Amino acid sequence: MDAIRNLIIEFNDGAQVRYAMPVQAKNAAAAQLMIEDFLKGRHLVVECEGRLRMYPVENIRMVEISGDGATLEGVKLPMHTIRATKLLKD
Repeated sequence: MDAIRNLIIEFNDGAQVRYAMPVQAKNAAAAQLMIEDFLKGRHLVVECEGRLRMYPVENIRMVEISGDGATLEGVKLPMHTIRATKLLKD
């Protein structure tokens, strides 16, 4: 069974939508290509239960992908990426 990832989309108005999905890229090179393609686009496109959902990136505050040992090891991210951080709670 493929590992499951969580996708959380948080919108500018504070609303959120959450998805569960299988791993989308089988290796670091494929993950890097997907990230680069997303950063060039104007929409986040999600196929869910036979429906296509398109979210304009102008309406998105944040996108988070996590779960089941998710790692970006070997993925070349933009030069301005700040790595190895920890989220602090207020």
